[in-house]
Amino acid sequence: MSALYPAPSPAAAAWLATLRTALASLADQVRVVPPIDVDAVAFHLESESPEAAELGEELRATLDEFEPIIGGLTAAFAMWPSTILIALGRGEEIGELDPVVAAASRAEIPDIRALTSSGTVTIGKDGRSTTLIAATTVGTPVGPVRIRWPDRDDVWLCAVPAAADPALTTRAALERILPHVGVSRARLRTAPESRPAAPHSALHAALLTIDPTADPDLVMARLEGWRTALEQLHRGAVAVYWEQA
Repeated sequence: MSALYPAPSPAAAAWLATLRTALASLADQVRVVPPIDVDAVAFHLESESPEAAELGEELRATLDEFEPIIGGLTAAFAMWPSTILIALGRGEEIGELDPVVAAASRAEIPDIRALTSSGTVTIGKDGRSTTLIAATTVGTPVGPVRIRWPDRDDVWLCAVPAAADPALTTRAALERILPHVGVSRARLRTAPESRPAAPHSALHAALLTIDPTADPDLVMARLEGWRTALEQLHRGAVAVYWEQA
């Protein structure tokens, strides 16, 4: 390293090594695409990843070396290249954005930049439509929070980091969602699914206390919407069940 860029920490060095291994392993799986803006990718990586911010010249050398592969992954997954690289450096698998989020992945919606997989559902009540997005992110957990969307009036996002077990990811999201929709106390448990052709695991939520001032029909409509979005998040690998206490 130069005097301008001191040696990176062990965490940053490990992140870079993992990233390089992942990119090398994907070299034969991407098609030729137009080049990416390496300067822009480096800027976003250094802004969004503490590990990348330490690497300086090594980061730029890696981006230059693997530029065609990064471009291919960006085209294949319709995600921001910095998001893909952060996830790969952490040893995470790249998920799948649902069609609604994928279609807007290049729009000026900062909230979806860091998403690595998502499930989206739109529900309607009394002539009003609400879009709910459950997602995994390389950023910090967020939501449910209302976000701005070019052609939708009422969009809510709940995003959590991806866990090794999809059921844990679903649970982390649900722990944020339940209080937001009016369930102030719940008991969650995870169990394997044994039925043929069933999801790999199930998350059971016993709804213990619901806000007495909330409209119960609206609470259940929101719960059902979020359930659908969460089950889409891992393409049916995790089922969510409501239980009355």
